[in-house]
Amino acid sequence: MSTKKLLKIALTLMISVACFSCVEDDDYVIPASLGDEENEGLTAIMDSIASGDITEISISELVALYTGTVTLIESDIVVKGYVTSSDRTGNFYKEFYMQDAPENPTAAIGVVLNQVDSYNQFNLGREVYIKLKGAYLGENSSEVVTIGGQADGDQVDEFTANQIPNFIFRSENTMEIVPLVLNPSEVNSSHLGMFVTLENVQFPMSLAGKTFLEPTDDFDTQRNLVSCLNGFEFPIETSSFANFIQEPLPTDGRGTISGVITQSYGGDDIVMVLNDTSDINFTEDRCDPVFEESFNTAIDNTTLNIDGWINYAEAGSVVWTEQVYGGNGYAEFNPYNSGDTSNIAWLITPGIDLDSQDGEVLTFQTEHAYPDSGHEPLEVFISTDFDGTEAGIATATWQPLTFDVSYVVDYDTWFTFTDSGSIDLSSYSGTAYIAFKYTGSDSSNENMTLHVENVLVTVP
Repeated sequence: MSTKKLLKIALTLMISVACFSCVEDDDYVIPASLGDEENEGLTAIMDSIASGDITEISISELVALYTGTVTLIESDIVVKGYVTSSDRTGNFYKEFYMQDAPENPTAAIGVVLNQVDSYNQFNLGREVYIKLKGAYLGENSSEVVTIGGQADGDQVDEFTANQIPNFIFRSENTMEIVPLVLNPSEVNSSHLGMFVTLENVQFPMSLAGKTFLEPTDDFDTQRNLVSCLNGFEFPIETSSFANFIQEPLPTDGRGTISGVITQSYGGDDIVMVLNDTSDINFTEDRCDPVFEESFNTAIDNTTLNIDGWINYAEAGSVVWTEQVYGGNGYAEFNPYNSGDTSNIAWLITPGIDLDSQDGEVLTFQTEHAYPDSGHEPLEVFISTDFDGTEAGIATATWQPLTFDVSYVVDYDTWFTFTDSGSIDLSSYSGTAYIAFKYTGSDSSNENMTLHVENVLVTVP
């Protein structure tokens, strides 16, 4: 943690202590009108846009101007947005995010400013105009494209208190921000700064009794949500300065959760940050699965050895391995540089009881790398007469399952998993085994790396 960030945190504590006795959150009321100076400043901007002295650009056009280094903006341009974040609970600090429309946004951007309790002025949904000439465009400490008033090395720094009234103007409009509804696996970097609702999610029961902040964490805690659609895990990040850090996580149901999509400090992970816990709406029963394997017990770069699973090489020297990237575990098959003329390897689940419930659905995720000439190495099968032994693989009846698959063809989208889609298992009964079978060849350039993640059988 940088000295600069520690100083900022200390300042927040001093301000909070000084103001606690004189300001209560419950007394907060959004001003009904703007001050004269604000009205005059915004009127001047609108007049300049109308006369052509200033050009209004969209957030997406502004983001496109970012070239990878902090840049001083020298053109007479202005950008408009709608605030998506709130620092009222302390989960955001000296920043806000804004998107280009109250509903169905296409782009968003961050704003850093030397102002605490900015929700009093730049409240959720507030329409904001920012004069950009003399401002800086770059990335914040989470590597999200951001507007600021200064440059600090390779990062953009805050608008000072003196700069704020000359650059940032709110209109009288406060709009309802209609969240963009997504499944967790659909979230990507294009959503950074947007207010998003994740559907059909829950916290795993392993977090029952836990609070939003891990008591031993000094600054931030990530708690994973799990999608009931496909088992995809997505982190919720909470600052140690949020006022809800000691609230227990809601683990007794599932539903929707809404917040701002951003990145963790240093830009390592895409995360959701809550404005308030009132944006959690878990009103449905949990979707605890019939079978689940997230591979999160994986030990990086070791032979896959999970209780009940069979890891068997029918041909060649390579077997499935356990891998971990960014804290996420998964199964990998990689025959590259093995020299094998044939690689056939099975990864088979433990037996799954299909008689205790009806309407089972299988989902999983896959990801390909180093694509070859178009050879698809993965087949997925189900068997209800397999005896659970390596010797019995050859004699069992394996019925193929149809699933969605896509190739990752460049390094920029490496570690982008593809959902299998919902695979109906309701016609099967008894004890079933799901097999992931890799077929390829290192010597014939059919040696792409394959990842399998979040194998899940549920009753939707």
